[in-house]
Amino acid sequence: MFRSLEWLSHRAMHVAGWCYLGITLLITFDIIARRLMGFSTEATTEVTGYLMAIGMSWGMAGTLFERGHVRIDVLVQKLPLKVRVWLHMASLLALLVSTAFFVYGACSLARDSWALGATDLSTLRMPMVVPQGLWAAGLALLLLTVVAMAVRSLRQLVGGEADAMDRMLMARTYEDEAAETLEAVAEAQAGMHVPADAQATGVTR
Repeated sequence: MFRSLEWLSHRAMHVAGWCYLGITLLITFDIIARRLMGFSTEATTEVTGYLMAIGMSWGMAGTLFERGHVRIDVLVQKLPLKVRVWLHMASLLALLVSTAFFVYGACSLARDSWALGATDLSTLRMPMVVPQGLWAAGLALLLLTVVAMAVRSLRQLVGGEADAMDRMLMARTYEDEAAETLEAVAEAQAGMHVPADAQATGVTR
């Protein structure tokens, strides 16, 4: 389950990226249309708002797997490992409770919009259940991710794998960022090299 959620969460981050790209394209088109063609879509504000909410919620689970959420952990990093892991667990349980609250609220909102047949005020008259349902789906994915991490963390605590739990939940450090940057540079450089057999046959990428 953990690996499946990790795979799904990273795919959801791709969706989030496309949402933000869509926001950029819609705003750019609307500006050009108003300046050069004298008209506006009259729905850009609403649609970009939906895309921003969906992109945010669909990207949160993957960001949690990558330890990318902001954490104020200056003191936590200086504490002994035996104390640190319990603080990790406490923060994870707090995240579980708050995320469950958000999921309940989002699902209730989408359900009410479905029951009332609510639509937005733009010219699209989009049913509100569509963006609200997609927004709630991203939050639900985050909730499942938090549950999976809590279960794994508990197993690691019981099994005496405090180091593994700490690595999974500790916020990213500057060493992590530097190592990831160097790895990306190395991969880019490797991709620029032409294989020897390709050079022998005169084939290039």
